[in-house]
Amino acid sequence: MKLTPQEIEKFRNDGYLKINEQVIDDAHLAVLREHYDALFTQKRGTIGEGLRNLAVVGESEGDEDADREEEMLQIMEMWRHDEEYRKLLYHEPLLDIAESLIGSDIQLFHDQALYKPAFHGGEVYWHQDNAYWQCDPPNLVSIWIALDDADEENGCMNVIPGSYIEGLAAHGRAKSEKGNLPALLQVDADVDRAVPVPVEAGSAMVHHCMTLHQTNPNRSSRDRRAMVIHYMQSGTRNGNGDIMKDNLLLRGKLS
Repeated sequence: MKLTPQEIEKFRNDGYLKINEQVIDDAHLAVLREHYDALFTQKRGTIGEGLRNLAVVGESEGDEDADREEEMLQIMEMWRHDEEYRKLLYHEPLLDIAESLIGSDIQLFHDQALYKPAFHGGEVYWHQDNAYWQCDPPNLVSIWIALDDADEENGCMNVIPGSYIEGLAAHGRAKSEKGNLPALLQVDADVDRAVPVPVEAGSAMVHHCMTLHQTNPNRSSRDRRAMVIHYMQSGTRNGNGDIMKDNLLLRGKLS
């Protein structure tokens, strides 16, 4: 599923691209949903075992008095927990998309499952991924895969086209009307430029690590389950300046 020259140009202009066909077929999607739900059910109520609620309001994520009414649930490194998600890292259509944008030598930065439950799914504030990651060069791409139909009602991605070429913005700790969100960063963004990117189940969108993006709360009666894989060129350095040579090589060779 290599991107066309026109699609690559659109990504270069906008910093994101909606993939207008399924990257995961229906049978595969059913398996991924089953394993996704089983893992989230297993880890519900645990602390320090891989499940985080990014919507926690308080002094820290572990604060006993923190407000956990809203849930933006995250499990990172799904591939370490489940064989189906390990196989997903090597799914040819996804690697073809990544190769079209960052070249043939592809490593995994990390993956993450992001689950906004119906009725009380929490917001993710405007940010650039590389504000968290501090990778160099900052040219990672993320493929955001919808396991459910994602639209404006249940918290699809919103992006600011072209923002990735404007440099890293000044981020601060995210705040809501209730207080601080210790798990999230936030940046002031020109929301008049924002566009929603609805994605049907089994389809995807890809965005640059410097693209400003955000997702709204899920107040609908439908869950919004998503899976994101973050790809980097071999030879990418972390925030300490070290080459991440131990990250999984997904295609090509190590630099």
